[in-house]
Amino acid sequence: MAEDKYLALAEHKPTLGEIKIAPEVVSIIAGISVEEVQGVHLSSSGLSESVTSFLTRNTKGQGVKLGLSDGKLRVDVYVYLDYGTSVPEIAKKVQSKVNQQLLFMTELEVTEVNIHVEGIIPAKSTSTVDPDDIFAENDGDEK
Repeated sequence: MAEDKYLALAEHKPTLGEIKIAPEVVSIIAGISVEEVQGVHLSSSGLSESVTSFLTRNTKGQGVKLGLSDGKLRVDVYVYLDYGTSVPEIAKKVQSKVNQQLLFMTELEVTEVNIHVEGIIPAKSTSTVDPDDIFAENDGDEK
């Protein structure tokens, strides 16, 4: 028999039937909750996943990996942080946000939310080029 690829929700009495959620939905919920934390950006995975997400317009689940054992969910989140943010502080916010949203939206018990910081995004540099004179020297002297 093929393994069930859906996550079954806890039963409530009285029940009219089974409720199952595709893992992709759980990944998307986690991905959206990660991106709601300021200064955090989900990491995109390999080339094949990037192409698939481009074609399907689904990028919210990228950077989120799920694991399930004994009906309990483990979430691994791969992120980039903005330069100047506190890594421990932001990681705790992401853990809390992901746990809260998954519990609220799916009632799945999350045992771990592991944060993997893969890099830092440098602050954007401001351009000193005058749009009216793009060939001027950068030191302020005009020719």
